[in-house]
Amino acid sequence: MYARMPDRFALQPAALEPSRARLAALQLQLAARETELTAASDELQHLQAKYLKAVGVFYRKLVDLEAAIVEAEIAAGLRVPAPPEDAADTEDTADVDSAFEGCSNRGAASTDLKAMYRNLAKTIHPDLALDDPARMRRHSLMAEANRAYAERDEDRLRLILHTFERSPDSVLDDGGDADESRLRRRVALIEDRLLAIESEFAGLHSSAIWQLKKKIDTASAQGWDLFAEMVLEVKREVRRATARLASLRLGNAVTPNPRNAASPKT
Repeated sequence: MYARMPDRFALQPAALEPSRARLAALQLQLAARETELTAASDELQHLQAKYLKAVGVFYRKLVDLEAAIVEAEIAAGLRVPAPPEDAADTEDTADVDSAFEGCSNRGAASTDLKAMYRNLAKTIHPDLALDDPARMRRHSLMAEANRAYAERDEDRLRLILHTFERSPDSVLDDGGDADESRLRRRVALIEDRLLAIESEFAGLHSSAIWQLKKKIDTASAQGWDLFAEMVLEVKREVRRATARLASLRLGNAVTPNPRNAASPKT
């Protein structure tokens, strides 16, 4: 038997070191950014929970008081009642709802959908994996593909296939060139995730709760507690609304609304 001659054009292990070094550096960068994103998200969730507990309860009470004030002003003749909803619009909406009742977007699977699913299943089948971690990832993809097929979701099937074709697991060959291809794909996946993290950070920074955090931090740096002041202010608004409602109700009890008074007999 003849021994297989090494391919002198294939990448040797030493030639892969720059790619491995870049991958290792990106993995460290990704781990750091993931940690920062988790910390930022947790901090905002904590602030939101604190806000809802300390301030939100008073705002809910304030909303109820303002609704009661509107009713009292209407009873006192100080406000014109809002016109009732158009009954015809309500009936039209009911007709539309009944027309679509029982309809579903889950019809029988089309021939194209079946072919797409079979092609995807052959491509990502776990038996094609080179090792156990890759086999587990393929099992997860198969489960996701099964859900997408059951829901007749062609777009999700296409996305699963597109994502897999760009992944290192789709490279089944051995040798230096295949190793380099897998390394490049791992690098590309990490770079994509880093971009997604920056997008998530941008979303956090544009949120209302982040803007509130910035104001609280700025006030704290200046030596005062904005959060405590917000709680005091909403409590003052509740007291003012409570007094306003009590005054209206007292006036209504003393002076009947002329709109509701009986017309004099002639």
